Amino acid sequence: MKKTTPSAPARKKMVSYVLANQKGGVGKTSVSRHLIFRALEMKLRTLVIDFDPQANTTKTLLHLAKLANPELEIVEPGQVGQAGWLTTAKLFDKGSLAQPMPVNEYASLISADAELVDIADYSLDAIPQPRLSLAKFADQFDVCIIDTPPSQGKLLYAALAAANFVISPCTLDEDATDGLAALFQDIERVRGEEWNTELKIMGIQINKMDRSSAHDRKALAALQESVGDLVLSNIIYERAATRLAIRKPVWQGNRGENKGLAAVEMKAACNAILSGAALQ
Repeated sequence: MKKTTPSAPARKKMVSYVLANQKGGVGKTSVSRHLIFRALEMKLRTLVIDFDPQANTTKTLLHLAKLANPELEIVEPGQVGQAGWLTTAKLFDKGSLAQPMPVNEYASLISADAELVDIADYSLDAIPQPRLSLAKFADQFDVCIIDTPPSQGKLLYAALAAANFVISPCTLDEDATDGLAALFQDIERVRGEEWNTELKIMGIQINKMDRSSAHDRKALAALQESVGDLVLSNIIYERAATRLAIRKPVWQGNRGENKGLAAVEMKAACNAILSGAALQ
C-alpha cells in the first residue's frame, strides 16, 4: 500500500475585533491600544486598522514602528499612504494592491488617512468592500483590531461589516448607555443588509467606572439586568494611569498603587478578549 504523507494542519484565519460605540469619550481608543499591546506581548500576528479620521491609534502604531526602526521616516499618518502602504480609505478601492505597513515583528498597520472623510459620500454599495479587501490578508495574521470613529455612518458600517466580533467600550453615563441601543440597531442593519451576516457581539466592556460612585454602581446593575451576559465581567475602573498610557501599556513603567491596580484591571480585560483568538 502506498504511504501517504500527512498533510500540514490548516493555517488559522485571523479573528477580527471591532471596537465601537457611537458616544465619544468612552475610552474606545484606549481599549484598542491595550488590546494591541497585549496581542503583541502574546506574539499574535496583529493587523491594526484605524477607521477613525482622528488617527490616534495610527499615531500609537507609528510610535511602535519608530521604536522598531529608528531610521523610519514615516512619523505622521498622512505619510503612510504617500509611502505606498495601504490606508483605510484604500480598502474601499477594489483594485488596490497596496499592503499593510509593517510596524514590528508582529504588528502591521492599515492607517487612517485624510480621505476617510470622503467615505460619507460613497453609496451603500461600498460598505462591504473593506471586508472583501481584507480577505486576502486572512492567512497572514492571527488577530485584527479595528478602531472606529465615535459616530454613526458608513465608516462605522464598513468597520462592522469587516469584523467577526464587536466589543463596545462603555462608560456608565446615560449618553454612553443610550449609544449602545443605537449601536445594536446598526449591528442588526449590518446583518439584515447582508453586509456581514456572521457578525457577533462579544460584549460591552465597562470602562472608566468610578468605584466610589453610587450612580455608577446603580447604572451597572441596571445595565446588567437589561442585557445580562453581554456585559463583560472584567471592569476597567477610572484611573489616571490608564488615561496616560498612550505609547505603552499601563502595565509597563513606573510602579504605584494606582498604576498597579490599573495594570491588573486592563490586562485582565485584554486577556479575556484575546484568549479566544489565541486558541482558535
